Amino acid sequence: MRLMNTFKNDIRFQVKYGFYFLYTFFSAVYIVLLRMTPAEYKGIVGSLIVLTDPAMLGIFFIGGIWLLEKGEGLHRFWRISPLRPIEYVLGKSISLAALSTLSADLIVWLGMGRIYHVLYLSVGVFIGAVIFNLVGLIIATYARSVNHYMLIAILPSIFVSIPPLLTAFNFTHPVLEVFPGTALWHLIVNAMNTSLKLNGWIGINLGFWLVCLLLLANKRIEVALQSEGDEKI
Repeated sequence: MRLMNTFKNDIRFQVKYGFYFLYTFFSAVYIVLLRMTPAEYKGIVGSLIVLTDPAMLGIFFIGGIWLLEKGEGLHRFWRISPLRPIEYVLGKSISLAALSTLSADLIVWLGMGRIYHVLYLSVGVFIGAVIFNLVGLIIATYARSVNHYMLIAILPSIFVSIPPLLTAFNFTHPVLEVFPGTALWHLIVNAMNTSLKLNGWIGINLGFWLVCLLLLANKRIEVALQSEGDEKI
């Protein structure tokens, strides 16, 4: 019940500060871009858009959410809140990932005119978005301001985005396949093809990163919230 209430409150917070508007705006721009893209390039352009926009955009947005809450002094009430760190982490990452998934489905459906495997695409983007949201949330706990966050988030963003981009343009190497972004890109491309080819490595890769980052985020958020909760209310 607490997790569901947290999820609802996070959605209200995101609506209040315009995150839904931003996702709607970016989605509309990419839909128009995809519809203008020649048919022979729609596949590669569509896969990269879904990877870099709905899936990875959350890495910046969730940092903004954390810093907005911090600026409003909400974290100082942590000591008197019944919410556990893992519930806080899941509420933030899942609510934003759900928005990312909806955005991705709309971009592919309206921009490309079809979704061959909507469930496969939705589940994959959702898990990938949660992973990137967790990365952003962990980084945000070390940021002193929005500008500071944008600075320290650059390297992790490169870390998660460059491997799939290289793979997309046929610069392949076994090491690149270890990164979650690469696994997600393969999943997106697969979901856009007429024939679905299931790949167990994709599931193992994303599952491994999801579990590891959940554990790290739970530990880091607990420390960060306790530290801010020690401040005078």
